[in-house]
Amino acid sequence: MFFSSTAYAHALYDRLPAGSFVVKWAWDPALILFLILGVLYWRGLKAFRGPLPVKKWQIASFYFGITALVVSMLPPIDPLSDQLFFVHMIQHLMITNIGVPFMMLGVPFFIVIRGISPWSRRHFYFPLVRQKGLQRAFQFISRPLPALMLFQANFFFWHVPYWYNLALLNDYYHLLQHGTFSLSSILLWRNIIDPHPMKAPLPLPARILFLVSIMATSIGLSVALTFADRVWYAYEGRPIPGWWTWGHHIDQHLGGLIMWVPAEFMDLIAMTAVFFVWVHREQVKEKLQQKLMEKKNTPPITN
Repeated sequence: MFFSSTAYAHALYDRLPAGSFVVKWAWDPALILFLILGVLYWRGLKAFRGPLPVKKWQIASFYFGITALVVSMLPPIDPLSDQLFFVHMIQHLMITNIGVPFMMLGVPFFIVIRGISPWSRRHFYFPLVRQKGLQRAFQFISRPLPALMLFQANFFFWHVPYWYNLALLNDYYHLLQHGTFSLSSILLWRNIIDPHPMKAPLPLPARILFLVSIMATSIGLSVALTFADRVWYAYEGRPIPGWWTWGHHIDQHLGGLIMWVPAEFMDLIAMTAVFFVWVHREQVKEKLQQKLMEKKNTPPITN
């Protein structure tokens, strides 16, 4: 019922008219948070003496990810996401498939913690992370299966018309949407990406299956949106840019295609990268084993 009833979406919109329900932030707090992370990462790098624990490509990857996250929450993308469904899908794609994974490649938390002042670490950070309840909760939700389930549940939850329309009409819910997409993506990609010195808990072959499951479960919703014969969400009545002349139905079809093709393609790229890393590591192991065998078979040198 949630995904097929246009009347349900219109009823929500009629009960909660945009003029009486819209709450706008001058600055998106999620945007400010990512900007702060960028500053703390820079401070953290400066705090290390001697060789840095991360490589230059990792630093570049982190700031590329942060840039994608910040751009996704600035004009023209953020205001257009309130007017056009396909732009909203581009925004989510930039958060979950570009910004977060590239940020994670830069080992952000290892560096950001060093960027926090010693006083703040001593009085706020360490007392917080040492709480047993918080440690157990994080250890649970960051495991592969709970992280995957949380990501998928969040993905489908925010595409139910009732909740999608709340986020569309109210920035409190929109902020919550951005926050849950970002958090669930971080927990998800933590199980796939393990640049030194971090290690993901999943073996490399399992990570490929992990990505396959993400692709398989999102295809159904993408296809349904692409070929739906009615509009699911309450964009009717909202101002749209003058250059968009194809209506809300085509807008929804295009959004479904963006969720389907580019998003699946990015997951496929990640899967391919994991596969080649797996092959490379297996080759390194074989070479080491060959060297060990050669040493064992080498006769001792006698004078």
